[in-house]
Amino acid sequence: MSVINNHSLVETKNGSYSIRVTYEDGSLKTLHSLYDPEAEARAIADAFYFDGKGLLVVLGLGLGYHLMELVRRFPEARIIVVESSHEMYGLAKEYGRMGEIEDRVRFIIGVTSDAAIREITRYQLTSGMPSVASFPLAPVVSAMPDYYNPILISLKNTTSVRLWERLRYPRFKEEKTKIAFIDYGYFLTSEVADAIKRLGQEVVKVPLKKGEDGEAIVSRMLSTILEFKPDFLLTINHLGFDEDGVLTSFLKSIEMPVASWYVDSPNLIVKAFEKNVSPYVSLYLWDKGYINDMKAMGFELVEYLPLAADTDVFKPLNLSQKDKNRFNTVIGFVGNSMVEPAAEKLKKVPVKLRSITERLSQRLGSSHLSFDELLRMLNNDEQEKVRALPVQERLDLEAAVLWRSTLIYRLSCIERLKEYSPRVYGDKGWHELLSRDFNIRPPLNYYSELPRFYNACKINFNATNLQMGSAVNQRVFDVPACGAFLLTDDQDALGDLFDIGKEVITYKNREEIPGLLKFYLNNSQERKRISECGRERISREHTYVHRIKMLIDSMKKRYS
Repeated sequence: MSVINNHSLVETKNGSYSIRVTYEDGSLKTLHSLYDPEAEARAIADAFYFDGKGLLVVLGLGLGYHLMELVRRFPEARIIVVESSHEMYGLAKEYGRMGEIEDRVRFIIGVTSDAAIREITRYQLTSGMPSVASFPLAPVVSAMPDYYNPILISLKNTTSVRLWERLRYPRFKEEKTKIAFIDYGYFLTSEVADAIKRLGQEVVKVPLKKGEDGEAIVSRMLSTILEFKPDFLLTINHLGFDEDGVLTSFLKSIEMPVASWYVDSPNLIVKAFEKNVSPYVSLYLWDKGYINDMKAMGFELVEYLPLAADTDVFKPLNLSQKDKNRFNTVIGFVGNSMVEPAAEKLKKVPVKLRSITERLSQRLGSSHLSFDELLRMLNNDEQEKVRALPVQERLDLEAAVLWRSTLIYRLSCIERLKEYSPRVYGDKGWHELLSRDFNIRPPLNYYSELPRFYNACKINFNATNLQMGSAVNQRVFDVPACGAFLLTDDQDALGDLFDIGKEVITYKNREEIPGLLKFYLNNSQERKRISECGRERISREHTYVHRIKMLIDSMKKRYS
């Protein structure tokens, strides 16, 4: 007999082995029969009722005789074994027959009770909440009640609820569509939720916080699904979804559709996390240029859905004298300088590639090429260095280039407003970039101050973030919605959304900016005509109600 801590390996009458354990109270007991452990395992299995379907959690491993019998009897079951001791697992592998069944069993070894419960729960959630049965090896559970009883209680609670039957209800069968909307505090949350209600549909917000792990998010989502029974989930920019794909796997397992509306680059958000790809996740992109990238990742439904305006917030206003004194200006720009974001992104780029990053940024800031087109302008050795990067590091480099090039591009555009002493509302970075000829002010509140500024400004100027290869940004919708005049850069998507020259005025290159400013400042009636036409187009086609209706119709068509 060899002794290993409180476990003693004992040879049985038929030549097999058993384990003698010291209990917490100091008493001794063997985990298996001292005569015939295999026959004992068969007898225990005969007395255990289980239909062989779903998930079977075995508490206590011993030398695995009972486990061998359970695997043999229930070939369709998914089996998890929880064992508190790495030492016991080692003995089972050495003196039992574990090699014959290890590929059929999932082991949770040597973790705390809470950690074991979390891992079992995670497996349940990502497997569609299968029915659960528990098999406690009585001598082991008796020897360590403080460890195994909390797990056993948790499993019994799960079994009694029978969640798996309540999660697969029919979708899109009622007159009203029910949408669970992930609320991450993003600026579009209220606009989207209000649009759903205006369409006569039902919505419930699922509040999530930054830093929550996948299991916590899934748990809250589970409660929402059980109580509200949504037809699909809606998120902005995949917010709420974890990098490991825990939530995606869970939703796929219960066949719950998800719509993710991207209003930023999906490449920088999801491209490195392929576990979030699922036939039950449909993407709606504010920029057509990313559609092929997302389809290449494996997303099956990828559609174009541009931004829009909330015409209850952005509308013509009768400004008070106080507002006029505060906001009246000839030329105005509202936006980030990108100084801080560009610096933060650059920190993630390997030092040896930072000179390449700057060169790519300078080229993009003056050319509007795609990132892949930029890479082809590097020499072969430099291209290889970039392509050899792990996916996430390559995306960090791309983000650094986009933010830095946006800084370069915006600055070069805004410098052409200098003659009119323009007012620039934004971050402190503008003080580093612009001279005293510019009137730099702190950021405006999007909902309470920005509509008043747009109304008070003769010409609202726009220079698009370069992550938008073809798309138009929020200002292109919000300014016309106010009945105000906008001068913006000529993005490819503009022609599909507006009648250029009639509803919006664009500059095709930065050299055109001074002349266009002079012309429209000297022609107030023309500014007014274009602003009114732009506002009519917004009201007719470009509100959030229009966009959400398109999204709901698309989801119904695919998943009903």
